Amino acid sequence: MSDSGEPGFDPVMAVLHIDRRNTTGIVVGVDGGPAAAAAMRWAARYSRDTGLNVQAVHAWQLKGPHIRRTPAIRQAASADARARATRWVVDALAAVDPELPWTLGIVEAAAGPALVDRSRTSPLLVVGTGGHNGLRGVVTGSVSRYVVGHAVPPVVVVRTPPAESDEEWSHRLAVQSTDRI
Repeated sequence: MSDSGEPGFDPVMAVLHIDRRNTTGIVVGVDGGPAAAAAMRWAARYSRDTGLNVQAVHAWQLKGPHIRRTPAIRQAASADARARATRWVVDALAAVDPELPWTLGIVEAAAGPALVDRSRTSPLLVVGTGGHNGLRGVVTGSVSRYVVGHAVPPVVVVRTPPAESDEEWSHRLAVQSTDRI
């Protein structure tokens, strides 16, 4: 309980109206990065305070002209995306609330439009951001910028924790990729 008398009161969140009649819960974008893990932890804490469910959503795409998009390849890629996303969510929640109930949605689509679509009836959308701006943000795109401009519910954007730099994250992803080979 905070000074305001409301559980989990956060001055930034005080301006948001959360529709608790919606049953889909908080939608959280997950991609394996430190910002998405921070967003997942934020959503877990908020879920504990409000009783809203948590739905993690991972969007993935088969990219490259050399990839044949057969049903078998799509099925294998989807299963791989589900396994990786499950691990990311479990790891992110381990430090905050490993017992928190959550669901996982896997979508074959671009992340921004997929999150906007999945959150259409949600009371809240939570995404992480690495804080990329300038040329890097333009070149790589910004899912957080996209959802802020297009989402129906309020959007909470959680910054990457300073403890893990882009280089550390890139190294961790490279190590994870070689572990699967």
